[in-house]
Order: sequence, then C-alpha cells, then structure tokens
Amino acid sequence: MNPLNSDKSVFEINNRYPVKHKLHDGADILVFDDFLKKPDEYKDILQKFPVFKSDFFYPTASPGWRQIIPYEFFIDMEKLLTNYVGFEPWVDQSFTNIYKSKMPCNCKSWIPHHDSMEHVLNLWLCNGEGGTAFYTWKALDTYHYSVDTLTDDVLQSIFDRQVDGNFEYEEFYGDDEWYQYHMEPIVYNRAIFYNGNNFHSALVPDGFDDWRYSLVLMGGLDSEV
Repeated sequence: MNPLNSDKSVFEINNRYPVKHKLHDGADILVFDDFLKKPDEYKDILQKFPVFKSDFFYPTASPGWRQIIPYEFFIDMEKLLTNYVGFEPWVDQSFTNIYKSKMPCNCKSWIPHHDSMEHVLNLWLCNGEGGTAFYTWKALDTYHYSVDTLTDDVLQSIFDRQVDGNFEYEEFYGDDEWYQYHMEPIVYNRAIFYNGNNFHSALVPDGFDDWRYSLVLMGGLDSEV
C-alpha cells in the first residue's frame, strides 16, 4: 500500500483576499486568484477519487461526471469562507464537476438554473474556454436575476422546460427569455464564490474537447426554506 503525500501544505490557501465584483444590484461575486499554494499537487490528490455520472447516487440535473470529495480535503476553504457565510460548518455538498463538450445529461441542463444551496464555491483546476455564465429571465418586460423575485409556480414553469430525457450538452449564450449579462471565465487556480440563487449555467463551447475540471462546495439554506 502506497500512502498519499502527507504534506499538509498541499491544502493551504495562498490568497485569502478576494476581489469583489458586482453581479447586479442584489448580489456580488468574490474572485480569489492564485487561490491554493500548490494547485497542481491538490489536483493530483483529487483525481485519485473514483468518477461517477453526476446522477449516479441521487437525482440531479447536473450534466457530465463528478467525484464525491470528503470534508477533510477542503477544511481550510470552508473555514475561510465562513467569514462571508456567517456560520460553520456550512458545506452540505462537496464534489468535482467534470465536463466536456457534448457530454451526456438527463435533461436540457444547459438552460440556466439556480442551485439547491445558497452559497457556492467553484475552484477551477483547469484552463480552457467557457466558464460560469449568469443570466436574467425576462417575463412581461421584467428581468429576474434570481429565484428571490419569483413565485414557486413561476419557477416550476421555467424548469419544466428543461425536459427530462437523454441529451448531449449544448453551448448556450441566451435566447428570447434568457439574457447572459456576465460570464466568469475559466482561470486555473481561481476560486469564485457566489449566491447559487442567481440564475446561471455552465458555458461549455461546442468543440471543447479538453476536460473541464473544478471543485464545487455548496451549502446554506436555499430561498425556499
């Protein structure tokens, strides 16, 4: 049996001071560049976990594949973000997103959505095209940035359009209902922290054949609780 690297510095954070960007009047996004001290070594450790289809263990509209990551592998990150969340522990789900062009999905998951959790950290451990795109939904000449301004019935009518089935992921830049107003690009070792109630989706350009790889931490109460 070969033990993994026991160097704890692999988990240490390099940059604890984010740059704050305004998404819209009701929300900001925090951007941590050069987030980890040793991102290459950290990525090597994560990649040793088994990979499953995203909906293997429980129902989810997330496309592609993921790894379930135990708490011990992101303790320092959770403690840092507690300063912004306001309580600890706050992480309820921890996994990687493993995406690529035309990946399998069980619904039209390229359509913008909101997360089941309020607080979201996404740490890019790759380079490439695309990123995380944020959208407004237009209804009766009113633009909605998040679920906070919509009733449950309206939300259900929006997400019924995702349609269950077997699909290949499509690149999406918006349509008559969805307007993309911001896109956070993929930057290696950049972490972004945002409110998952804001409408967003993964922008994965067609023809992007490299693997898109990131760590995702989610937690906190959603808007319906």
